Amino acid sequence: MGNVSDILIGKTVLNAKGVIIGKVQESIKDSISGEVTSVLIKPSKEVDLQKYTVTAHGEIIFPFSSLSAVKDIIVIEEPLR
Repeated sequence: MGNVSDILIGKTVLNAKGVIIGKVQESIKDSISGEVTSVLIKPSKEVDLQKYTVTAHGEIIFPFSSLSAVKDIIVIEEPLR
């Protein structure tokens, strides 16, 4: 079985309401521990990017701790704003 970051890449991400946010593009690891700390998500076209923290390349950043895997789909806990 691959490591956590390999398993996440390409998975569809939904919010708790079942709305598709996008697909996991990349994972960000802590340089010391090697643990995954965040994921970058390529947003779907319907997503309102103003609700999220976004990179200069337009990817949404989510803390790894906000993810819950359910088979081939990942559900995120969105922060309240």
